[in-house]
Amino acid sequence: MIRPASIRSTSRRCLSGAVLCLLAACGGDGGGAMPAGGSAAMDGPDFTIIPEYESRWIAGALDGEDWETFGSIADLVFSEAGDLFVLDEQAAHVVVFDRDGAYLRTISRQGEGPGELAQPESMSLLADGRLAVFDRARSGIQFFTPEGEYVESAPFDPARGAPRGVDAWLQDGSIVTDREFVVSGTAEAMSIRSGSVDGTGDEPGRPIARYRPDGTRELLYTAWEPPPPTGDEMEAGGGSFSFTMSPVRAFDPGLHFTALSDGRLAVVDSSGYRIKLIGEGGTVEELLERPLSPTPVTNAVRDAERERRLAELDESGNSTTLSVAGRQDIRMPDDFARQMREAYRDGIERMTFAEVIPAIEALAVDGDDRLWVARTPPPGEEEGPIDIVTADARYLGTIPPGGLRIPDAFGPDGLIAYADAHDLGYPIVRVLKMAPDTQLEAEPRR
Repeated sequence: MIRPASIRSTSRRCLSGAVLCLLAACGGDGGGAMPAGGSAAMDGPDFTIIPEYESRWIAGALDGEDWETFGSIADLVFSEAGDLFVLDEQAAHVVVFDRDGAYLRTISRQGEGPGELAQPESMSLLADGRLAVFDRARSGIQFFTPEGEYVESAPFDPARGAPRGVDAWLQDGSIVTDREFVVSGTAEAMSIRSGSVDGTGDEPGRPIARYRPDGTRELLYTAWEPPPPTGDEMEAGGGSFSFTMSPVRAFDPGLHFTALSDGRLAVVDSSGYRIKLIGEGGTVEELLERPLSPTPVTNAVRDAERERRLAELDESGNSTTLSVAGRQDIRMPDDFARQMREAYRDGIERMTFAEVIPAIEALAVDGDDRLWVARTPPPGEEEGPIDIVTADARYLGTIPPGGLRIPDAFGPDGLIAYADAHDLGYPIVRVLKMAPDTQLEAEPRR
């Protein structure tokens, strides 16, 4: 079974081996043709590739049966047979369609009992055929047969440390994540600490950890972490609630990673176009780089980013519920919620900025271990180009902005799927099929 990345980001997706025949040529601008074998050196110029595809089917309705009216699509996974599993976080169930779009079954339902889901976030079909679903509210994994029969649960203990989300699944049902938390105290006086859970909070870096179904945790790699931003913390308090917000700095490099089939991690943790391949024991075995410089942060970029964040804060409304990892949402006092919003606004208005915008926005890997590298769009643009490179340092081409985006799931025979929205706003699933032997057209570089 081919496993995509989680729907944590719209650009963290990949395609199967049947998706692309990288046979394009590049031209214009003084560039040479794409070399024989369908690849170029990592330090070569961009050349454009344009995959061909056709629409196969769409699922989702504004009104209808429970299985066709999606609430919030959290994850998509194809089986080896081409059946598509759709995880609906709001309905707390999994809907299964066959490769032609016919409804097959619904797995689980909302609840607190065995085999029921509360706030499902991510899922995977494992090597042994089981369906694994990570439930954020219950802080654990629920296992089912592909036919929907409940098998067992694997809870994590928030008092010892637990994943706050899923960035990748391993085939034994292990979760790989950089989002962790520890809970201490009671519901009336609860303390939640995110970050390192092994008692080494003073150690620098961003840990990437593996959580096995038996509840044990293993540190896979500690990624580089930017120095902390300067400035004063923002605080809020009311009743049994207290809140501290660290100073804000925009354009610090994010942490993006995915697992290759041989067990290595591909990690991006800096501002440059630099992908680390991490082997056993956390050592950097290979460094994949392209000569693409990050975009400098100008005064105009700073003003636009500050305005964008303030607009997002205003659009978020006046929510008085607090989403807590591993727990149900908690109702906050109105005064405390107001203080939190004011602290966020103050932090945005006083935020500082990194010197450059990171070159890479997202990272994914396909079934042939080709890395899909989403480059950060220029300021004011919604999409950047997507490079395809290999773990042995071959550059296979670039899909331009406005072309095919990295999908939310990929399956056999070139099937790919997207979690999308209808023109009327309700959630839908789109399934496409890539032409397996298509000649990809080339565009002149500008």
